[in-house]
Amino acid sequence: MKLFRRKFEIIQEQAVRELPYECCGLLVGKQNSDHRGNIENIVYEVAPCRNCLYFGKEQGFEIAHQEYLDVEREAARAGYVILGSYHSHINSPSIPSLHDVDFAHPGHTLLIISLMNGLPREVTAWLRRQSGGFHQEQIRVVE
Repeated sequence: MKLFRRKFEIIQEQAVRELPYECCGLLVGKQNSDHRGNIENIVYEVAPCRNCLYFGKEQGFEIAHQEYLDVEREAARAGYVILGSYHSHINSPSIPSLHDVDFAHPGHTLLIISLMNGLPREVTAWLRRQSGGFHQEQIRVVE
């Protein structure tokens, strides 16, 4: 995954701002694949979303269906697609939880930022495989 530095900073800022709750948003851009079928996501925009989970926002997130559709429509106008989503984990590692596994559909990337004691600690990205399960994506932050 290629992620521009300012977009990365926006995700970090949102994660800290929304404590003690998990933040969430959508990753927008283009998906390239090489001759072997390896996928590289290039994130051109991030769309911060409201965590609309009614109960348990400290350990989970939900993006409203209408908000997803609105971002999808805006992305299409710009020639982009929704590549996946991002969210924070509070005082826990940046690996997909059971809730995350249920949320991500095949081809969807999850970017997870782990906050420990209120500070960003680690960031990982996970591509949901067509056959199920996840493959960890390398994140390249570029200028």
